[in-house]
Amino acid sequence: MKFTPKRRVLAALLGGEVDEVPATCIGACGGNVTVEIQEATGIYWPEAFQDPEKMAKLAIASQEITGLGNVNIGHEFSILPEALGCGIKFYERNDLKPAAIKPAYDSPEQLKMPDDFLKTDRIPVIMEAIGLVRKQVGDFLPVTSFIFGPYSLASELAGPTKFMGWGIKKPENAKKFIDFATEAIIQYAKAQYRAGSDIVSLGEPLGTPDIIGLATFRKYIKPALKRIADSLEGIRILHLCGDVEPFIPEIVDIGFDAISIKPSVDIARIKPIVGKVKILGNVDSKGVLTHGTVDEVRAVAKKALEAGITMLEPCCGLEALMPLNNIKVLAEEAKNFKLKV
Repeated sequence: MKFTPKRRVLAALLGGEVDEVPATCIGACGGNVTVEIQEATGIYWPEAFQDPEKMAKLAIASQEITGLGNVNIGHEFSILPEALGCGIKFYERNDLKPAAIKPAYDSPEQLKMPDDFLKTDRIPVIMEAIGLVRKQVGDFLPVTSFIFGPYSLASELAGPTKFMGWGIKKPENAKKFIDFATEAIIQYAKAQYRAGSDIVSLGEPLGTPDIIGLATFRKYIKPALKRIADSLEGIRILHLCGDVEPFIPEIVDIGFDAISIKPSVDIARIKPIVGKVKILGNVDSKGVLTHGTVDEVRAVAKKALEAGITMLEPCCGLEALMPLNNIKVLAEEAKNFKLKV
């Protein structure tokens, strides 16, 4: 029996049988739009970061062009920092996403959740775009969205240099910022489900155990991530950047339904450790998918499929300059891969 893309993705993530391995772009931090996709649609950054209709049309077009099995909204780091008071820069070019350039707070005493937080800055844009996509694709395709990790968000709110210093000299300050960021993330994620998202993916580029150390991860980041996982009732995916294979037991213990992994993680080696937690990835976005040939991408995709990946994905999402032909290989290889009975 042939599955719809939504049924296939949900079955894979919830432990059911599937007709084929899904090829998707849900986990990680990079999103699902390239320069070629913008050129094909005539919809460009930075306007598509600010207009819900353009954002929705670009997301749907990306799915149609690449053949990947989901429609992805809001994979961008500046939305929550902007809503919480950071200064943001929009680049007048279609290969760069907006970025936080000025911190919002100098000290924990200044932390204050804005009134009508979910109506602040571009959060309503994301919610409207999710709703527009949901209305157009119905139940045929899964709608997926993104939240920024608590350590990385706290770093933007305080300013990276100051925040890193607090981690050494004033850890109580860092924790207060992480707790504040965690509350904002939970509110934002819940609103995404209400708007129509089936799956929310959390990307944490900075707060990973290989970067900040296992002790700091256990004390500050893991409790924040567990609080987020426990607070969300929909399907949740976790992506931690970096070489996390030595820390997989710590990561699967957090409570997310799936983990998104990079090429440095050996799929076959971690499968006995992850239990019911599903594995997404791990085709190298910045490497073979952007700079390799179609045949090289095909070989890496086959390796991941044969190792038992739950869902085949670009490990860090789609890079802006990633060739479309390389991306399309993922859907082709997943479709042609024969599942083991």
